[in-house]
Amino acid sequence: MFRAARTLVFLRESRELVGFNYFTRQTFACSADLIAFLDQLQDWATFDEICASNPLFDPDELQQQVQALLDVSALVARDSRPHREEALYEENWTWGVPTILFHQTVQDRPYLSLAEATDIQKARLEERPAPSLSMSAGIQSDDVIDLEHASDDALLSLMAKRRTVRESDGAAISLEQITDCLYAGLGITGSVTNDAGITLPLGMTPSGGARNPFEAYVCAREIDGLASGFFHYSAKDHALTRIRTNQAPSLASLAGDQEWADDLPCMIILVGFLDRPMWKYHDANAYRVTLIEAGHIGQNIMLAATQHGLSACPTAALNHSLISECLELESGLFQTPIYGLALSRPAPESAVMATSFYQAGVAEFAN
Repeated sequence: MFRAARTLVFLRESRELVGFNYFTRQTFACSADLIAFLDQLQDWATFDEICASNPLFDPDELQQQVQALLDVSALVARDSRPHREEALYEENWTWGVPTILFHQTVQDRPYLSLAEATDIQKARLEERPAPSLSMSAGIQSDDVIDLEHASDDALLSLMAKRRTVRESDGAAISLEQITDCLYAGLGITGSVTNDAGITLPLGMTPSGGARNPFEAYVCAREIDGLASGFFHYSAKDHALTRIRTNQAPSLASLAGDQEWADDLPCMIILVGFLDRPMWKYHDANAYRVTLIEAGHIGQNIMLAATQHGLSACPTAALNHSLISECLELESGLFQTPIYGLALSRPAPESAVMATSFYQAGVAEFAN
């Protein structure tokens, strides 16, 4: 039996009408007649029933049309994987169509190499100047207040030293170092019981409604004291659990085929468990809050790495499907990789460069 997909939107591209299934990310040419045909199939129907409803169509041609629509996910077959995924979505997703459109269409995106990105920037510079990346004082008013230079507070000094360095010295990092990074990002430091009688975990980063929507996973390549493979970090128990997966991809393949990642000893992957905030907040703004929270956690991980003389390279360029398979996540809809941080000891020349930038910046600010 067949019916029209529940995850279709229709739009115009270059003045042509196209259909788009935002679950499968498939696009197909469309027309008013095809939309009317799909509209007939809002409920399940056998092929014979479809033929009876369309007597002007040749059955063989109609069968070809049905198969073509199945191939582009305009139709779904009963009890198929697309049908089960749609059912999960319809029963549980509360954040609306615009949010699911964004959520699904950013998965597994192709990413540009550094050379490709550089070429695009050069071409754009020929078309128009790049926007300024900071605003000078006095643009909005001539009432300017000069501030004292930053103090030499240990925390501020640590924050100023943070740099993204993709060149590794090739050495392994220690289990103690990765432990501190995980604890800084997701460690549970207490709990509170709300008025509904629910015990909520408290950590070192803010969480909307204390819904704690992230779990951390480690892809270990060279960590002293830890075998290579995938591990889940339990903030609740402050422990690592090995994931028994047959997958052994390179770090680059996990990180959108960014070649620099292959030289680094490990990557922390933050996976959003969207059902946690969605259970409490049906407003789609909770999706935005969840993404913001990934930044809070990532910053703590980066500062802990800096404290240990490491660099944590953040990236949103992820191969979501491959990561989900490796981590054996239950649902790509509600359990989704969002942020990756690859850790390493910077190559000596890179570390010197980063330090000189920091010292020059402090000197300039102080003067």
